[in-house]
Amino acid sequence: MRRLALAALSLAFLATACQPATTELTEEQKAQIAAAVMEASAAYTAVHHAEDLDGYMSYNSDWAKSPWGCCATIDDLRSFILAQWDRWDWESWETGEMKVMVLGPDAAVVDFTEMQVQVDTAGVRRETANELAFLWVREAGQWKLLVAKQHSQPVGT
Repeated sequence: MRRLALAALSLAFLATACQPATTELTEEQKAQIAAAVMEASAAYTAVHHAEDLDGYMSYNSDWAKSPWGCCATIDDLRSFILAQWDRWDWESWETGEMKVMVLGPDAAVVDFTEMQVQVDTAGVRRETANELAFLWVREAGQWKLLVAKQHSQPVGT
């Protein structure tokens, strides 16, 4: 009888111990991730508008080569963004509310709008309404931009 009880107890222990770890996030964990990626998105946008190249590049994932469709490599992105900054000066920009979808402990999507006013080197003023979506992943403990999408529409047309 004692052996039967030990065998049953051992079986119950093994059944419990061999269960896969749950990957379900609590609401508090989701909120922490959402806050972290919103902060990363805001900082990424701020360093872009401040024309801080090192800051801007530090948020881009090396894994994807470049998160933006304009560029095949991270070096192409560096050249592209420098050319944009040489051509355009920021008059103003305003970021709308950010919405976050947490995909897991190391991935989230941020969706937001932005109104931009820029003036080019010839003095031409451009106002655009942008819809942006950023896919963030956590790499070595830091949030990095893996994929970015932007849809721009000139204002007043």
